[in-house]
Amino acid sequence: MSKVCHHEHNALLRAMSRRDFVELMALAGLLVGCRPIRQMVPATATPAAKYTIRKYPDGKSRVVRVHYAGSLGSDDTTVVPEVVDQMLDASITKLTGLDDPRAAWKALFSPKERVAIKVNTIRNGLFWTHPPLVLAVTERLVAAGVPPEQIVIYDRESDELEGAGYVINKDGTGVRCYGTDLKYTEGWKVAGRDVRLSNILLSCDALINMPILKSHVLCGFTFALENHYGTFDRPSAFHDTFDMVRAIAELNALPPIKDRTRLIIGDALTVCLKEAASFPYWREAVRGEMIFMSFDPVALDAIASQSWGKLVADHGGNPESATSLANAWLKIAGELNVGTNNPDDMELVEVGLG
Repeated sequence: MSKVCHHEHNALLRAMSRRDFVELMALAGLLVGCRPIRQMVPATATPAAKYTIRKYPDGKSRVVRVHYAGSLGSDDTTVVPEVVDQMLDASITKLTGLDDPRAAWKALFSPKERVAIKVNTIRNGLFWTHPPLVLAVTERLVAAGVPPEQIVIYDRESDELEGAGYVINKDGTGVRCYGTDLKYTEGWKVAGRDVRLSNILLSCDALINMPILKSHVLCGFTFALENHYGTFDRPSAFHDTFDMVRAIAELNALPPIKDRTRLIIGDALTVCLKEAASFPYWREAVRGEMIFMSFDPVALDAIASQSWGKLVADHGGNPESATSLANAWLKIAGELNVGTNNPDDMELVEVGLG
């Protein structure tokens, strides 16, 4: 099995982020990543978003799966930025049906909107949503006309973001990046219990969900839907199999999450196939070299389940028990109209690059 160990990589990434921070501020005001910002000219045409966002039940839920053998460097850890650019551009054009990727981003996001990007930087693991991928997304939002200061990258805690290589910026020039840091608002219920939601989420107009694909002993695997365990205040209270199956689905059915979700970009550049028995629980990963993109988190997770299961089988494991657990929360999410779990209502678009 090809393993990805992140101890040395994380230290390097943090150093590079701090070094490049000055360059990023000077060149474009963007805050996350490890490369200079390319100058991207905003698209001039703006097709109506209603023609590009087609969601179930008005039509089939499209899921784009892009694979590029070569998206990671020879050390299995370094992301190749130019390749990530190609993967994102191919994904957004296939998803929207627009030939110009810049026009597609401009169709989906208005310069008047505040855009939140939910990443996964949980401290219980050694790999996270890759900063270069997130940086590439922020570049495209800025090129679409969204002011950098109206974009915020967030997760549960600021120190988790920083530990994953992101640069914290709560109120400075450029793209914002910080954690909820215990700032929640009450008023919602999940599985019959009161919960509070992140003020960052509640302050945005549009949400981009950027999860990572990994195993989970309680729910099989996690991706788009479970990523919002970092958006509410009581994830630990819903960490047994019975509660988690319902909580994953009900959390995403809450209007502040469901109605704000504009786009899901699933990071499967590296994939965790087995959860460890002790901290850190997600310590090894294999090359996935894929990203997923959709408007429908249920359809995206359902199709990602197949990819995850295949990787498990390819590496000598048996994914049946894990996918059985995942099918339970996917079924409930479909019943709650978060998206579709019916294969007949999904359209998978495969793109092979490289």
